[in-house]
Amino acid sequence: MGNEELNVKELLELRRRIRERVNELRDELSMLESTLKVIDALIRTRSITTADKVSPKEELHLTAASGEEVAKLTYDDDKIVIEFSKPITEQPPLRRFFIEKVLNSLKGEDEELINNGELDESMGFDYEIEKNSEGLITRIIIRNYREQRRLRRIIDAIKWTVSKIGEKQGSETS
Repeated sequence: MGNEELNVKELLELRRRIRERVNELRDELSMLESTLKVIDALIRTRSITTADKVSPKEELHLTAASGEEVAKLTYDDDKIVIEFSKPITEQPPLRRFFIEKVLNSLKGEDEELINNGELDESMGFDYEIEKNSEGLITRIIIRNYREQRRLRRIIDAIKWTVSKIGEKQGSETS
């Protein structure tokens, strides 16, 4: 029976040491993650972009089927601005498709990454809708789209939305 007692004592000691080490590693991981967040913040605030690395702004003119320009879209590496030629209401293709299905979906994806600690909060997808005094939309500013795939999705979605808005406006004036 002496052997069994010795084995149990050794196993208890081994378990205690492993738990201590796991706790040490958790503390170290937490410290490293905090340090990474600080480093990321410092990089963003102190980053100097030389002229040869500045991405030029791209510009697209979005037109209705009639050929009338409905909006102008400009973008660079981290921001997209959609400026409407005439202020518009939050009509169904804009609200239900572009804002709710596209923009809110991308924002939700990033919120999940942020909550899981996979993305710094300052790098999360965000957008702002600017309205005039009558409550009509004049501009939509999108920040931190981060990937070309997302840029293409946003551009394709706003092109489709603008074409539908143009169709609607065309049928209202006929």
